[in-house]
Amino acid sequence: MHGQDVVLDGVSMRFGDFTAVQPTDLTINAGEFFSILGPSGCGKTTILRMISGFLDPTAGDVRIGGKSMAGIRPNARPTALIFQNLALFPLMSVWENVAFGLEARGVPKKVRRERAEELLAMVALTGQGEKKPTELSGGQRQRVAIARALAVEPAVLLLDEPLSALDLKLRQHMRSELKDLQRKTGVTFIYITHDQGEALTMSDRVAVMNRGVVEQVATSDEIYNLPATPFVASFVGEQNVFRGRLSGVDGEVARVDTPQGEMLARLRGKAGVGDEVMIFVRPERMGLGTAGAGTEPRNRLRATIERRDLEGPFVNLHCRAGDAPVTVHLPNSGDAASSLASGETDLGFRPTDAIVMPVGELARE
Repeated sequence: MHGQDVVLDGVSMRFGDFTAVQPTDLTINAGEFFSILGPSGCGKTTILRMISGFLDPTAGDVRIGGKSMAGIRPNARPTALIFQNLALFPLMSVWENVAFGLEARGVPKKVRRERAEELLAMVALTGQGEKKPTELSGGQRQRVAIARALAVEPAVLLLDEPLSALDLKLRQHMRSELKDLQRKTGVTFIYITHDQGEALTMSDRVAVMNRGVVEQVATSDEIYNLPATPFVASFVGEQNVFRGRLSGVDGEVARVDTPQGEMLARLRGKAGVGDEVMIFVRPERMGLGTAGAGTEPRNRLRATIERRDLEGPFVNLHCRAGDAPVTVHLPNSGDAASSLASGETDLGFRPTDAIVMPVGELARE
């Protein structure tokens, strides 16, 4: 099996007056594990359906392996699609489910059976071929659906929230299995999810969508550490958000006047002196005032601890600094930080750990 690249060239989708996907250019590389992440209704499933051929774009072109898919039916495309509900045939055995696509292509039974057994071995289901899908666990049925999709040797495997019906432990286990399978097969995986942990863990690159627009395409590290927009910053992971006005810029470092005092942070996006801006700081990048106080400048603010949550390896402090809620994640090292439960405290963070952006829409989920 070999993956092929998928190119969206000015692709958009309208349903009547509603634009589900704004004009989008996107290149997914051959053999890449690519996730499209966003809240429900952002247009990510619509993109998947245009790639698979179940929807024709209102404008633009979808190309797979350099070939335009215009007018090519779903079953004639080099793609296979896995939905959340799997749609296994309950009266067929597991191996017959896996071989179903091959039967439709006229492959003889003996060859079908051999191929099904090879694929079941690949998804760690050796010896389960004679069972009915109902005799398998949720995770095993998930693997049967993957084996069935791979049986037709697609160049591109499209996965629409395939793990959302599984419990957390199994989801986490299946994430690593899917990533391993993708590496083994070399097939291009395009994975749709609203679960940021899933997208960050598995993907070579992630596209974050909001209201039909792809706001950023980057590696997991870049999406998390260098979000391009306030929406991406607030949708992926937790953030503390401070609002203020830009009072000066020195190279990449911006000075911002906030109700909590002056703060320094890295400027991302275009903003001029006097503009209203937002500062984003991850809870794990915030510390108690004295922590890490070296020669490096630190932003400091006075806060009141309202609640302390123990999460095992972390202690989460929920504070308030003026009108801004502030969360601090501290490692549970058994020191004084762990015994803090209430009262006033100084909080600090390094300018390099904070990002300033022009005011924009925040994620609500």
